[in-house]
Amino acid sequence: MKRIILYTGKGGVGKTTVAAATALQSARRGYKTLVISTDATHSLRDVFDKELGPEPKRIMPNLHAQEIDVYYSVEKYWGKLAAYLHSLFNWMKVDDVLAEEFSVLPGMEEVSSFLWVYSHFKEKLMT
Repeated sequence: MKRIILYTGKGGVGKTTVAAATALQSARRGYKTLVISTDATHSLRDVFDKELGPEPKRIMPNLHAQEIDVYYSVEKYWGKLAAYLHSLFNWMKVDDVLAEEFSVLPGMEEVSSFLWVYSHFKEKLMT
């Protein structure tokens, strides 16, 4: 049976620590486990003391970890849309850095996180 466990709440309450502990215990019990952090500060790498990135990385048998990067995710899932918005802002003479920032629409970070979960679920990485 596949399960998705989602920890939410205010910042600083221990979501990352609890998620990492849950993932570790799940992997030790033999379940293929993926723990994903959407936190912009990327503290999951500190918990596992491993360099992580926007794609899943193997931590130990049955355990992978991933830290969502909104710009990477936008490029992966909405590359054409982001490129169009970026070129539109450039055409409007918006500074290149601001154009890139404006290309990430409100809510895209959260949506991209769910797209990652759905993608992993479909690919059976999380089974």
